[in-house]
Amino acid sequence: MATTTATTTTASHFSMGADASDPPEWLNKLEKNGWTVVPEAIPKDKALGYADKGYEWLESWNLGFDRKDPSTRKAANLPWHIRGGLYNRYGIGHEQFVWDLKCEAGLIDKFAQVWKTDELLVSFDGINLSMPEQERPKTDPLFAPWSHVDQSAYNPDFDCIQGILNLLPNGPEDGGLMVLDGSSKYYAELWEHFDYKKPENGWNSWAFQLVDEEMCRWLESKGCKWVKICAQPGGLMLWDSRTIHYGAAPSSTNDRFAAYVCYKPVTAVSEEAKKARLEAYAARANTTHDPAKFRGKERLPPSDHASYDIAIRRPLQNPVLSKRAKQLIGLEPY
Repeated sequence: MATTTATTTTASHFSMGADASDPPEWLNKLEKNGWTVVPEAIPKDKALGYADKGYEWLESWNLGFDRKDPSTRKAANLPWHIRGGLYNRYGIGHEQFVWDLKCEAGLIDKFAQVWKTDELLVSFDGINLSMPEQERPKTDPLFAPWSHVDQSAYNPDFDCIQGILNLLPNGPEDGGLMVLDGSSKYYAELWEHFDYKKPENGWNSWAFQLVDEEMCRWLESKGCKWVKICAQPGGLMLWDSRTIHYGAAPSSTNDRFAAYVCYKPVTAVSEEAKKARLEAYAARANTTHDPAKFRGKERLPPSDHASYDIAIRRPLQNPVLSKRAKQLIGLEPY
């Protein structure tokens, strides 16, 4: 299935809603440090219920994975994924449980507080269902940092807040979001300082750029520090897209389940992007994080993977959408 055409919005930037008379502590921290955690954005039992749906989805492929059998917890028994458990194909972003999750009022409310409007559009993002493989040595490249930003180096202004809704207990060794605290403050200066590293064709014009070790060390010399963000089920991790970050693979024995969530005001999305979003939904295609500036993802895994033939035969999901879900997609106006 063809990848959705890359899209861009008109040039507009938004200020976070922390100019309210008494903003919550988490919103102040988001502005100050570039990241924050909102405890129990949705109830813990609901988050655990969504994690259970994640296990069901993995088992539904009939590749040999059984959550009750530790011996089946290996890549060979799972659908194709990257980074130890990141699933961004198969149209997983349009599974019923994912749409139910993205319509949680407590989750939407936090982005509404950021943007000072509840008229939002949401990304068609993937899910992280990471399970440690005990036979994998810690020297495996899987455990190496892959520091990056999800914003173009050519766009130094505040533009997007990304989110991860945590579904299982997530401690220091359980894998998950690593952020370079305070790095968003130096975004413009970073690319100016390292202009000599710019590739011949320039930095990526779309919303992604790897950041190498030398760049990270330079930011550390400015006082930025790496922080492993921990959260309980239902906790919401938020960060400015200019914050250097990466997802660490679990090094404990605990699973890491989380959903990528990102909402933006409908007024921030161009008509071109709105049209492309509807095309992506019709094709049940996943997209990258930003609801306004995104790239589409292929539905199928690599053709040499065991899940390829199954993925071809699996029917497109036809989720039952609430009115709120239709608004978040752009199928119904606000």
